[in-house]
Amino acid sequence: MSQVSAQRRRKGSRYNLLGMLGALGLAFACLLIFLPAAYSSNPLFFIDTFVSSRPALVTVYYEGWQASFDSSDPEFDLLVDGAYESIASQNGFISMGWSERRFNQARTEGIALEMFYDEPVVLPGNRVDIGDVRRLFIPLDVFGSGNPWVVFRGGDDLYWGDPIRLSNMEPVRQAVEQVAQDR
Repeated sequence: MSQVSAQRRRKGSRYNLLGMLGALGLAFACLLIFLPAAYSSNPLFFIDTFVSSRPALVTVYYEGWQASFDSSDPEFDLLVDGAYESIASQNGFISMGWSERRFNQARTEGIALEMFYDEPVVLPGNRVDIGDVRRLFIPLDVFGSGNPWVVFRGGDDLYWGDPIRLSNMEPVRQAVEQVAQDR
């Protein structure tokens, strides 16, 4: 009887060991897939990286010059596509904010792009939904700002703090430069 129970114990421990190794292997594989995406704030395959809605109006501010474009203008798609390509490169938030005076300075003296929406827009990778985003402000070159690569989100009449940090501003910068040169 003791030989039979010893064989059963060895057989049972072998299956327990294989089950434990299988579970550890599965957990390790999941960590290899999900941990780098979570650590780098990269959306990987969890979140779309594009904005599905189009703005009603896009305004370009270029060193005192200002022009607004709607969907019937040829510059509209160039500006929106450049802005959305830059927004797709977001990598978190930055703790800062601007006063209304600073936004006005950016509009009158700097280079910036502002987009206005009729309906609230959902931004890709936006981890915190703090309100209905109805406008976006992208400062490209503003004196004294240190030129952080950000997008300010706003409601109907005011912009919020903690803008989205971007890692690539070149698409929107090139679009604004092209429109400004063609004026």
